[in-house]
Amino acid sequence: MNKINLTALLVSSLVLAACTPQAGPITGTEQQKAQKLAQIIESGGKADCKVTNLSDKSSTQIVISGKKMKIVGSDFGQGKKGTMINDGVFNYIWTEGEKTGFKTKLETETPTPGKEAKQSQQPQEQVDTTKTAESFDDTTKYKMDCATRSINDSEFVPPTSVKFSDFADMLKGLPTAPAQ
Repeated sequence: MNKINLTALLVSSLVLAACTPQAGPITGTEQQKAQKLAQIIESGGKADCKVTNLSDKSSTQIVISGKKMKIVGSDFGQGKKGTMINDGVFNYIWTEGEKTGFKTKLETETPTPGKEAKQSQQPQEQVDTTKTAESFDDTTKYKMDCATRSINDSEFVPPTSVKFSDFADMLKGLPTAPAQ
């Protein structure tokens, strides 16, 4: 009886281990890595990538966790880095060393009665990750190093030292054209 329980435990452990995403590098050609990254994004997974422009050695870091994303660009003038964080509610954009930045509220989908039933009857459009990845096939221009890893939510918190202006609030202050 104990041998059967031990065998069942080992088999179930192996099955669960195979289903659990493992942290580690994403390997393959640049196109294969881009395709795997697109699949991770589509499935709501987690990844940390560094894309390097081989001609000028500039780089961009992309951190993804579910629907959250952080992009840190290598040079946005005067040797400063620019950062964009999507925390699922707002997009925040600022430049390294600056005390001000911008934020925009993300659109949220609100389900309407009957719409869900219609959508479930229609075939879902699938994203062709191979086509998405084709733009990364020139290994002479870019190099992508990605890894899946545990990513803490603190990665997606904008700095408190930066004051963010909301674009929607700024637009409210603009004069409107009179109706004709």
